[in-house]
Amino acid sequence: MSNTGVHENMRQDQPIFSGIPMELEEMKDRLDLVNTLPKNAQIVTLEHARASLDEAQRILSVLQSMSDEAHDLTDELELVLETLPMNHPHVAEVAEQLAQLVHQWQSSVSRLEGLGARIVSIDPGRIEWYGVVDHHVALFSWHTGEEDIEWYYHVDEGFSCRKPLIEA
Repeated sequence: MSNTGVHENMRQDQPIFSGIPMELEEMKDRLDLVNTLPKNAQIVTLEHARASLDEAQRILSVLQSMSDEAHDLTDELELVLETLPMNHPHVAEVAEQLAQLVHQWQSSVSRLEGLGARIVSIDPGRIEWYGVVDHHVALFSWHTGEEDIEWYYHVDEGFSCRKPLIEA
């Protein structure tokens, strides 16, 4: 057996990459994967995701507050409907507040999507960005309490499969 054969066998047994974020240009030959993303999803670099993290955290905080308010308004609407008719002015007022909140929610989610991010969980707060890791589309993952984006998982995995990003 030649040295070349031994070297080739070693390469087959060991992974070439293990959590290395990549530039978008490195995905050009993998358009088949890019086309499987959800509508309006963007693939971003790790640097872009990190640059947008502060704004994404602010939007998450606003959405968390809206979620609490929506629960309160829904509870109030249920109580009011037990005693008042549907056409009562107070019912209309609470319903209008809830409708405005939904509009604000949609606007905030659009701002977040404009950053290339998406909310995965309101409580606990989790935000993700589509990116490229080890020549595959992956999700850069951030969780409330973490200072930076240091984790990822592949799109066919879940949050529980997060692995650390390896940076040079």
